[in-house]
Amino acid sequence: MRLETLPLLLADATPGSLGAWSLLPPLLAILLAIVFRRVGWALFTGVMSGSLIVARGDFVEAGMALFRDYLVGDSETVYEHLLILLFTTLLGTMIGVITRNGAMQAVIGRLIRPGRDRRHGQKLTCGLGLAVFFDDYANTVVVGTSMRPITDRLRISREKLAFLVDATAAPVAGLALISTWVGYEVSLIGDVYRELGQDIDAYWLFVKTIPYRFYSILLLVFVWSVASSGRDFGPMARAEQRAISDGEVSRDGSAAPPALDELPDGIDRRGLVRNALVPMLVLLGGLVGGLAWLGSDQALEVMLGASVLASLASVVMSRGTGALSGRETLVGWFRGGASMFAALWILVLAWGLGAVCGQGALGTADYLVEVSGRRLPAELMPALSFVLAAAIALSTGSSFSTMALLIPISLRVAWELLGAPVPDDPVLLGTLGAVLAGAIFGDHCSPISDTTVLSSAAAGCDHLDHVGTQAPYAFVVAVVSLVVGYLPIGWGVPVWVCLPVGVVATVMVLKVLGRIPVEKGVVSQLEE
Repeated sequence: MRLETLPLLLADATPGSLGAWSLLPPLLAILLAIVFRRVGWALFTGVMSGSLIVARGDFVEAGMALFRDYLVGDSETVYEHLLILLFTTLLGTMIGVITRNGAMQAVIGRLIRPGRDRRHGQKLTCGLGLAVFFDDYANTVVVGTSMRPITDRLRISREKLAFLVDATAAPVAGLALISTWVGYEVSLIGDVYRELGQDIDAYWLFVKTIPYRFYSILLLVFVWSVASSGRDFGPMARAEQRAISDGEVSRDGSAAPPALDELPDGIDRRGLVRNALVPMLVLLGGLVGGLAWLGSDQALEVMLGASVLASLASVVMSRGTGALSGRETLVGWFRGGASMFAALWILVLAWGLGAVCGQGALGTADYLVEVSGRRLPAELMPALSFVLAAAIALSTGSSFSTMALLIPISLRVAWELLGAPVPDDPVLLGTLGAVLAGAIFGDHCSPISDTTVLSSAAAGCDHLDHVGTQAPYAFVVAVVSLVVGYLPIGWGVPVWVCLPVGVVATVMVLKVLGRIPVEKGVVSQLEE
């Protein structure tokens, strides 16, 4: 098709009503990323193609919109994205300093002793992921960058580390009673019920949906089972066997970024555990204290303030203890921040693709909702909402956008189909929980998701290797969630029956399909 024919084909279309054309940019980005394994160029191509479609093939208008509306965005979006970019960069500076001054190596020496094995390292990663429950971005960067030297030493593949990080970050933040997700989700729920004429406590209703978020709960069960049993299957099993047998934590030829602990020789430094613990405690204390004081509405500002304090603490501790000279401290600070730039650029492109797929441009999510049909049996609403949320999140790479679109639609449709039920009807709670959990499932499988990109970067893993090894695990847990959770809930099976059955089924799937890789040479390496 020639570009000059594009204006004629889209002559009658308006932003948000472009039909099947709205699927082209995300599908193109996903396909190019898989075929050529260049995520940055694939995302840029997706954003540019979306700009051309919205601009009806006008290259000048598309180019202006690309930077003005999508890569930059409106004032509110720019502000939020800038805070996230600064927060991530400052965390990189902190990790750069505590790695260069030997503190990270000292921590590794304490955590990895004779007798400590790969399972211990995986459970430690999961435990830290559960502890940093306040925000998925903070969880991803802190856990990934902190645990990477430890998991490398234990010959745990970067793919496994990225999975452990990604699979705990969003589910934990989404389930936590206090997190950067709560205010957003509660506001969406409250708005819908107010429009339905219901005076409810939106936060309490949000809490009641927690048992119905089968995917998030069962994925956490699955992650811990993987870590504690040492079992894996599919592409992840092959990655783990490679790491154990050959000592290659990254696939040969992968585009994985270098680890921050790969330092030049000859640096005069003192490896003190407190030089790592103090900045980490400052970071976590700043996050907890800031959220308790200012609330989740100012979560991004809290994250930035905590990262500034943690970065400064790493410099002060490094100089105060004489661990590094002033020059070497600054070198570690700058290199740590610079190590995040490639990931941040991909993050900006992922945001841009999400913006061009949004309601004011292509309207990708709206089209998926329309083609799915809204005249549905009430009993199938939880299951269909889960599948639709997954499809939208996979296509747009944004769980938040998926929630914003589907929560109002799914709840209204379920309300009407049920004939104005009570606000906490199990089908309504199941539908709401399905949207909240399905958005996370689609996000986990999407190579254009911002949190998936960050998980890959923090773990130092090739991005597509991470997606390729995580997606089968996410899919298995999603099938279990659908079969023993969202389908039975719609037909009246109590949640207290579905959830335990789901836990047992999840563990049994891993036991049947999983195998334990041969741990050749791990003990000897640790003792050396």
